[in-house]
Amino acid sequence: MNHMHMHHDESGYLPEGIQEVKNPKYPVGTTVELLTDHMSDMLHAKAVVDGVYDTTVYSVTYNDTNSGDQVTDHKWVVDGEISYEGSVDVGDQVTILAQHVSGMQNATGTIERMTTEPVYMIDYYSSEQERWVRNYQWVVESEIKAWEE
Repeated sequence: MNHMHMHHDESGYLPEGIQEVKNPKYPVGTTVELLTDHMSDMLHAKAVVDGVYDTTVYSVTYNDTNSGDQVTDHKWVVDGEISYEGSVDVGDQVTILAQHVSGMQNATGTIERMTTEPVYMIDYYSSEQERWVRNYQWVVESEIKAWEE
């Protein structure tokens, strides 16, 4: 199972302690192109940067707490959205605190990947929903590029 067709939380809630990047490559308000397909209508979509943060970012596999279905390699959750003892590495189990999609909060997950590249909260235009999706969390810097008209 993946979350390509699920509704994403648009609250813009930020985990406590998350730090903004001082001089980001794509500052708040910048129009960018998405190079990722976390959701089915994201690839090459137009987006606007809402925030840029400096934190460790994780992809996780977990079982949906509503359906029990496995969600593989969910991108992304950040420090403050997972709970663990001591340090964490790829393959470790964590508790997911994020509420990006239904069935995620309080799930036990396994860390698939980690990165420290800047992470962005964006608004993007959904061609499927024919509207702007607000405060989408998260895309990493390598998943976006400058928008070209």
